[in-house]
Amino acid sequence: MKDLHLLRQVAYAATFLMLCGAAQAQVLTCAEIQGGSDVSPYEGQEVTVTGKVTVFFGDIWYLQDDYGPWNGLMCVGPDVLIDANPPWWNAPRQPEVGDVLQLTGTIYETDGNTQMMDITEFVFNDFWNATAAGVGVTVAEMMDESLEGTRARLDPVTVMTAPEDGVWTVSDATGTLKVYGVDTDDPGLNEDADGPTPGDVYRIYGAVRQIGEEYVLDLSDIDTLSLAVGVGERKGLEVLLMPNPARDAVRISGLDQPGVWDVYDAMGRTVRTGQTSGAFTLSLEGLLPGRYTVQLSVDGESIRKPLVVH
Repeated sequence: MKDLHLLRQVAYAATFLMLCGAAQAQVLTCAEIQGGSDVSPYEGQEVTVTGKVTVFFGDIWYLQDDYGPWNGLMCVGPDVLIDANPPWWNAPRQPEVGDVLQLTGTIYETDGNTQMMDITEFVFNDFWNATAAGVGVTVAEMMDESLEGTRARLDPVTVMTAPEDGVWTVSDATGTLKVYGVDTDDPGLNEDADGPTPGDVYRIYGAVRQIGEEYVLDLSDIDTLSLAVGVGERKGLEVLLMPNPARDAVRISGLDQPGVWDVYDAMGRTVRTGQTSGAFTLSLEGLLPGRYTVQLSVDGESIRKPLVVH
């Protein structure tokens, strides 16, 4: 019994010292770590930060301690495991959305992205906290260093390419964006069970990540605004748009019988419509530069093709 009592005292003392050490460490904000610049003033230094998890991908997650630009941080922590907490979870797990954590780790600049790695200490404070709605931006506005690591919302965007290895693209009137991750499971039934299909229009949420000169979105969740219904390649139908990108007109070939065509802008709105008896030239006069979708409906089936006007 004396040995057991001694072991308990040692364990309590170790826990107390660990918590005291964390409390005594200087706790920085995400904005201080980001430094309002391309390179963090704390690059290569060990720091402590407290915040809420907004987006997670296993051992990579995003921490945010305030709303808006400069207030997010990407964290990489394969060894950060939160103890079981029955009845809510029955085994150790990695951080998830809504967790509140205090982390101590080293700041690195990797491929242009400021991130915390080599996490040596963490304190788990709370769970299941509501996440911010995210900064509302266009694709063009998202391409900014100040949003790196923060939760963003794009509304609406049109799916341009279907996921390939979990990566797909969306577009609005201001540009095109790569999205990483696919989320189809939502108890609120706001998401698309079939996954992103070219022509679908979504509101999407996620964390902004920089890869060199490019900014991408690590997906958190989506709200479905409209879906491309009945869209699919008609067997034997190989439609070509030439040139693409185009400026004044585009030649659409490959149609083998009469059909109907529609042109949608990046927000899913119909901007042109018409009928054709086969291959035809589509005038682009009056269309603003940007991303569009051409839908061709033949014999009850449809196909959509992306079109860039410059």
